Amino acid sequence: MILPISLHDARLSSIRVESDMITFVMEDGIRTIDGNQVEQIGKAMVSFPKADFDFCRIYCTGRDNYRKEWDIRDFTTKLQAGVFIIDIIDETYGYSQAKFVCNMTVNHEWFACDIEIYHFGLIKYNWEST
Repeated sequence: MILPISLHDARLSSIRVESDMITFVMEDGIRTIDGNQVEQIGKAMVSFPKADFDFCRIYCTGRDNYRKEWDIRDFTTKLQAGVFIIDIIDETYGYSQAKFVCNMTVNHEWFACDIEIYHFGLIKYNWEST
């Protein structure tokens, strides 16, 4: 599947959890792709409706190879508090799931971070034109 949108290098400003919806918010925007042209666009939100929270997880690994598992609702609280900085590096979409490979920075320390979202609704992309 080739999408006309890329979250590569997008910085997650926040992750909202409302009822059964998970929404990524990128204040700095994302990129749209049209043929060979890539354009940085304004503030963007990506929503995953009908999320199955039993299968939505975040895994973070540091230099010591210790892998910490987070419930996405707990993780959003830390992200909102400014404890983490999350930059998306890669995205993969499959049957009812989305996976994101990210860099996470905490107090100038780097961690590998994987975000896995299992959802039953169509992903919605919303953004502001620049």
